[in-house]
Amino acid sequence: MDTLIQRLAKTLFELSLESEASQRFIEEAVFLRDTLKDSEIKGFLVHPHILDMDKLKLLQNLFKDKISSGLMGFLHLAVSKSREAYIVPALSLYIDMANRHRGKVVAKVVSATELKKEQIADLCALLSKKLDKEVEMTVEIDPQIIGGFYIHVDGRLIDCTLRSQLRSMKESIKRGVVV
Repeated sequence: MDTLIQRLAKTLFELSLESEASQRFIEEAVFLRDTLKDSEIKGFLVHPHILDMDKLKLLQNLFKDKISSGLMGFLHLAVSKSREAYIVPALSLYIDMANRHRGKVVAKVVSATELKKEQIADLCALLSKKLDKEVEMTVEIDPQIIGGFYIHVDGRLIDCTLRSQLRSMKESIKRGVVV
């Protein structure tokens, strides 16, 4: 299944390279992915007893004049080949590929409390400098973290949570190392 998703994403990537407005293609793919993540839409698309014609009609109504003909063709192909469940993962992988190609990464910051705009900007600048890439930041709040934050970026995890610091202290004490 993963190879199918990779093939679909690679096809989208090649299609976007041929497109004159590749940034617009990426933005449309993000819009498409975010819209299709909706559980009702997703449930409708993957339902085995709903006709392809009805699925295509829904997609046409949702995205007519909002996405390029290339992306609409991708949707038609996915539905006609019964690959509806792979649309969102393929779009996500394509977006990552396209951003990497453009020297851009998306960092996901999860913190215990809401971060101030200055903190987000500082984190973004620091990551940009460390990775030598343009960084786009998404922020989520998870009160279960208790304190601190963690960052998923470019396949890495940067863990600055209170839980991980306490775990590290515990391990140091077990080993007899002074903290």
